[in-house]
Parts: sequence; structure tokens; C-alpha cells
Amino acid sequence: MYESDKQSTLMLTRKNSRNDGFSLVEVIIATVVMVILCVGTLTVFTHAVRINRGNNLRAQAQTVLQKEAEYYRSLKFLPIGSSPDLNGGTYNNVRTRTTPDGRAFYVSVVIDNDPYTTGVQVGGETTCKFKEIKITVVPVIAESGWLADLKTNLVLQRVRAN
Repeated sequence: MYESDKQSTLMLTRKNSRNDGFSLVEVIIATVVMVILCVGTLTVFTHAVRINRGNNLRAQAQTVLQKEAEYYRSLKFLPIGSSPDLNGGTYNNVRTRTTPDGRAFYVSVVIDNDPYTTGVQVGGETTCKFKEIKITVVPVIAESGWLADLKTNLVLQRVRAN
């Protein structure tokens, strides 16, 4: 009986040694599954980085736009022809503004004197009581893809109080 116990123990040991570890097929399947999961995760990560970059660019453009708006709001409202800063007309790429991180933007301004009326003649001179100011900010270096046509616009309306 002692001999049969040895043989059964030896058979169990051999049987267990054959089942240790993974087969080559199992390793290949596990590797393929891991590669698919990693590629999916990296694709989502890359897309998120691109979206964040676009949002950062828009935020910078809005900061430049806000500074320009404050500049034009601070100017004194004068009649047509008396102020070179606030006369009617289109001023393309009037300024190049740079953000603190070094990105440059073109600032274009369109000032329309009395856009809804033709103005009132007083003593042979046209008076202007209303000005519409449209400010557009565009990156100097254009981006590719969905950010290629990034333009940030703002329309201000100024009314002469007196």
C-alpha cells in the first residue's frame, strides 16, 4: 500500500506540472486584448489633448478681444472726423497683440458710424450719435484642422450721451 501511495502522488505531481503556466495561445490572446484596450485609451487621450488645446487658444483669443474692447470703450466719443481712433472705417490687422505665453493675434476693427441711420445734418456737417464697433481677433499662425478658421468677434455699440 505504501508503494501505491507513492505512485498516486507521483501521478498527481506529473499531472500538476503539466498545468503550470499559460499556453502560447493564451498569452497571444491576452496580448491582443491589452493592445486593443491601450490603443482605444490613447485615441481618447489624444482627442482630449486636441480639444483642450483648442479651448486654450479660444480663451487666449477672448483675452485679447477683451483688452481691445476695453480700449475702445475707454475712448471718448467724438463726432465723425475728429478722432483718428474712433472714426468710421475698416482697419484690418490694425494691431498685433501677443499673449503672455507668446501667441500672437491680429486685431481687426470695423467702426460704423450710425449703422442704422444716415446721420443728421447740422450746419452742413453730419453728426454721429451712434457707433457700432466690430472687433475680430485671429491667430497670426493659423492652426490646422478644426481650428483653421478660428475668429473671435465682438460687436460694441456706443451712443453719444450729449
